[in-house]
Amino acid sequence: METRSEPAPSISLMIVEDDENSREILVAILPRKFPDVTVYSAENGRTGLELFKTHTPDIVITDINMPELGGVQMAEKIRAIKPDIKLIVITADTGKVTLEHAVGKGFQVNHVILKPIDIAGLFAVIEECISATALHKSRVTTSP
Repeated sequence: METRSEPAPSISLMIVEDDENSREILVAILPRKFPDVTVYSAENGRTGLELFKTHTPDIVITDINMPELGGVQMAEKIRAIKPDIKLIVITADTGKVTLEHAVGKGFQVNHVILKPIDIAGLFAVIEECISATALHKSRVTTSP
């Protein structure tokens, strides 16, 4: 009896963060924790949107308050391109208005992570998004 296993669907994520130190830390640690995930990064929403159009990652981790194009505005544009995107918002702004703006704009944020970032919590959220994305991709590729 021959058993064939399909290769795991490739998964990619994009980090959009204007704080260079935070962005560099995430870019350094995420590939170590998730070696099978391709990681892209951008320093603001405008660059993030362009990078998204080029690579179409499965998961986007974004700050809210950024120059040029904020995370919420970028996420709205990304959702229009890929409605099933997994979106993780990270923010230091715990104000009610900011959080309502992030989650109440008609698009669904999968998770909100407050800064300072709890790395173990972020890893758990990313793992959840990776699992959901892999399941979705495997269903799409095995559909008749």
